Amino acid sequence: YLAKARHFVNEHSLALHLDGARAFNAAVELNVDITDITQHFDSVSICLSKGLGAPVGSLLLGTKALITKARRWRKVLGGGMRQAGMLAAAGQYALENNVSR
Repeated sequence: YLAKARHFVNEHSLALHLDGARAFNAAVELNVDITDITQHFDSVSICLSKGLGAPVGSLLLGTKALITKARRWRKVLGGGMRQAGMLAAAGQYALENNVSR
């Protein structure tokens, strides 16, 4: 299914985004590596609190060019957090320890 979606967007010069709020849960349930799912997408958002146990946080994954544009839009729209190191540490812990739970 995902390969067919990738083929379609390639044929039509489109981009494919995965709202991966529960992508790690899907990978565990399917007994596959997360990259088996995400490899078909141009960008992926990962929620660190849904299923991974972090208090807050999300990740946007994509090319360097995409992330540069996203950072610009985040600033234009007033987004961002200051001194978020404690929250980032909780997110890192969730990624390293809570995927299989």
